[in-house]
Amino acid sequence: MPLPIVAIVGRPNVGKSTLFNRIIRRRQAVVDPEPGVTRDRHYAEAEWGGVAFTLVDTGGYLPAGKGDELAAAVTEQTLVAAEEADLILFIADAKTSSSDVDLELVRIIIKQDVPAIFVANKIDDPQQVGLAWELNSIGMGDPQPVSAKTGYLVGDLLDEVAARLRKLKPQLPSIPDAEELSLAIIGAPNSGKSSLVNRLSGAERMVVSKIPGTTRDAVDTVIQYHGRRIRLIDTAGLRRKRFGQQGLEFYCTLRALRALERCDVAAVLIDAVDGLTQGDIRLINQAAEGGVGVVLCVNKWDAVEKDPKGADRWLEEWKRKAPSLSWVPVLFISALTGRRSIKVIEEALDIKAEREKRIPTSQLNDDIGPELIRTPPPAAKGKYIRIKYGTQVQDAPPKFAFFTSHAGLIRKPYRRFVEKLIRDKYGFKGAPISVVFRDK
Repeated sequence: MPLPIVAIVGRPNVGKSTLFNRIIRRRQAVVDPEPGVTRDRHYAEAEWGGVAFTLVDTGGYLPAGKGDELAAAVTEQTLVAAEEADLILFIADAKTSSSDVDLELVRIIIKQDVPAIFVANKIDDPQQVGLAWELNSIGMGDPQPVSAKTGYLVGDLLDEVAARLRKLKPQLPSIPDAEELSLAIIGAPNSGKSSLVNRLSGAERMVVSKIPGTTRDAVDTVIQYHGRRIRLIDTAGLRRKRFGQQGLEFYCTLRALRALERCDVAAVLIDAVDGLTQGDIRLINQAAEGGVGVVLCVNKWDAVEKDPKGADRWLEEWKRKAPSLSWVPVLFISALTGRRSIKVIEEALDIKAEREKRIPTSQLNDDIGPELIRTPPPAAKGKYIRIKYGTQVQDAPPKFAFFTSHAGLIRKPYRRFVEKLIRDKYGFKGAPISVVFRDK
């Protein structure tokens, strides 16, 4: 049974993302003085008074005919979120008079016949509560004054939310268990990340635009695939960090990097037209260093000139530019047409299983031990080095420890040699592995 959905809607820059962060008790949505920062529907699980629900942050609503193509897409997403919601939090700025945008959004909410709570934001202390009542003319009933920034009266608002949800759904479900697979969709701006999420989820959940950098937050979409729960994390396009990077761009980059910290597998999207760049390779290495499984997706393959050997040539270039990443599987897809897109999930599930695989100590030493005896580490400083035995000390990501004399004298080339032995024997496709040497 899914959690009830509570959507926060309103015109731009009234404090929707600040209230979202206040309720979920962490800074997940990007907050910036620039109006319109939130562009996608932003989901998070929340709980108050024993009632669990899914909270949705939305981009600011703008009436039809106002703003550019991107503003129109954001407005559409706001309306979709309101349609999905079991309860709407309509938020207005108590320190400014109501506008035509507020009134039009109120009419839409009333027409949809969705239960709603009118929230008057930016009431920072008891002396300002009277400002909330000046918004009665909007036609949403009595306002609930709050300050999303300071937390003033937010508890009272959540009490009302919990009470409304109990009436709507008397037997509310508990917060779901951890999902089967967390799959982060990452890559350069305009590489097709949001299009891929839309294709995999079968719904236009993400704002998709040809304008690079449309997605600014890391956003989660939960789907079911053959009975398996999959969490898709769409991220802001990663740009190379610049010295002194500040403000919105810095926080967007940080959100994307944090997405790597909470995923099992990262699907790194590359624009087939632009080709492989050093930035793409750095991103894959960054995911691998964090212990995240990786699948490389060459997107927009439908836009490449038809060539029977095109994929083979691309793979040759990949091996030449990144020989140390030969363990990363490569898919040629088109999020636009759907070609091989579902393979991304299937490959990610395989990688998750590989990442969680454990090799028994006896099997490891029977299989790898003879090779290490035949090819021991090179002598260093006049000392011979002999590996005694090895064991897998961790999974997800896999880590192997080999006990030896003079572990500090073993150099990186031999470590890569041992990693190759392990991969040749056990696979670990798409999963980064690490090898350490310890003194016995």
